[in-house]
Amino acid sequence: MMRTIRIGLALVLMALAGCASEPRLLMPTSPEGMACVAACDAVRSRCITSENFRAQGAASGCDNSHEVQTCVDRAVDDRTMLACQAKQNTGFCPDSVADHTPCNEERLMCALRCGARMLDTE
Repeated sequence: MMRTIRIGLALVLMALAGCASEPRLLMPTSPEGMACVAACDAVRSRCITSENFRAQGAASGCDNSHEVQTCVDRAVDDRTMLACQAKQNTGFCPDSVADHTPCNEERLMCALRCGARMLDTE
């Protein structure tokens, strides 16, 4: 029974993977169900905060402009200055973008386990 539910949830998540937002849910109205969903929301919030900190750290690690400027300031000739400037990170740093998808997917699965029901997506 549990395996069937997990397979069903996995299929739902795969079908929704292309969606830009979380599907509309009919939330449980019982006190237990509402408390369960509130716990799901708290976990998602912590997950998003953690992911934002991770992305921010990656962005800081990718930005080496201070080191390059220090190198340029200490350069004794044009050749050295050009070598310093060549070390500048100029591209997009992909790890610096926060990805909240896993947090949102886990929250959806958690809410469904709490008794939430998906409304028609059409």
